[in-house]
Amino acid sequence: MKLVVQTCGLFLGQLFSFYLAGLSVGLLLIQVQWIDMRFDSAYVVTVLMGLALWLCIVFLITEGGLPFFLRKGKPFLAVICFSVVPVIVTLINGSYLFMPAYITSKAWFLNDVLTISQMNMLLVAWFVLGITSLFFSRGLQVFGNRKELPTSQKIGIGIFSGTVALFVFFYLGHRDFQRAVNDAIVVMQQADVSAFRAYLLSFGPLAPIVSGWLMVFQSVIAPLPAFVITFANGLVFGWLGGALLSWGSAMAGAILCFYLAKWLGRPVVQRFVSGKALAWWDQFFQKYGSYSVLIARLVPIISFDLVSYAAGVTPITFWNFFWATGLGQLPATLLYSYLGETATDVVKFLFLLFTISIALVIIGYLLKPRFLNLKD
Repeated sequence: MKLVVQTCGLFLGQLFSFYLAGLSVGLLLIQVQWIDMRFDSAYVVTVLMGLALWLCIVFLITEGGLPFFLRKGKPFLAVICFSVVPVIVTLINGSYLFMPAYITSKAWFLNDVLTISQMNMLLVAWFVLGITSLFFSRGLQVFGNRKELPTSQKIGIGIFSGTVALFVFFYLGHRDFQRAVNDAIVVMQQADVSAFRAYLLSFGPLAPIVSGWLMVFQSVIAPLPAFVITFANGLVFGWLGGALLSWGSAMAGAILCFYLAKWLGRPVVQRFVSGKALAWWDQFFQKYGSYSVLIARLVPIISFDLVSYAAGVTPITFWNFFWATGLGQLPATLLYSYLGETATDVVKFLFLLFTISIALVIIGYLLKPRFLNLKD
């Protein structure tokens, strides 16, 4: 029971520390007119609190303890430092009963639920709870036997977490960016090549950049279909230019997934990819070794993203992963881009069957020595 109470206090304490940091940054950004006109600075609080929770979960899973910057009383130092800014800013503006409550209510999505007076009452309770949580959880730093992660892995987790936090802040705080992301997701989920082509053309000279970023984005978030982008690139940029753009951006996405898996480690990757899928991939990799990635890339029904994530938690080297991914996806990318520019729906369907047949022939050739060994 004591451990449960300490654990709850631990999470609340970290959330409170990052809340104060977000409140301080938000109050400072509001003072800059150029930023205030373009971004809703209140969402700094939302992003930093989410970042704190995410880092706590990741390091608890991977190390069995807290992130290094949250250990040994550092949250207390952060509370002291970040408490100064809200006090000074609100006193100078004479808004100590309004601005912190306004920013917090917007960050917590309560601006249409609670009045400012009610929010101030909630803030008093939150400050008491946060400081109390920090005090009573100060002695709890590690769960179980903590194993330090390599520095490179910590840096990777930090870069990934920071990038995601920045993206979320822009998404929440900038309406035009939010609208652009929502439109892209809707168009891609429709799996309508013509609609996505029109969407890309709306960006004019920036269309290749948008297409490349969306390909990388769909690599990280599997439910979005990559073939829509590949066909549309063939339509917009020609089969050769579209193929090069699709191949290069897909390779960038695959590499990102590969290193994300290595940085975050198997326990975290298992939260994104099911345990059964990883177990299947382990057996597949053990059986076919360095050919496993190439074979998986040649089979259209195997998820491109699953292979990238799963490969990151196997002993396969980066260069083996790189050449197998590049070679495995190149034929389909070239031909899909060509068909995206020239073919009708019937021809595309027939070609899909043809591609599957070619892939099966190549796989059979690669695995022929193993079948012969089984007969012997």
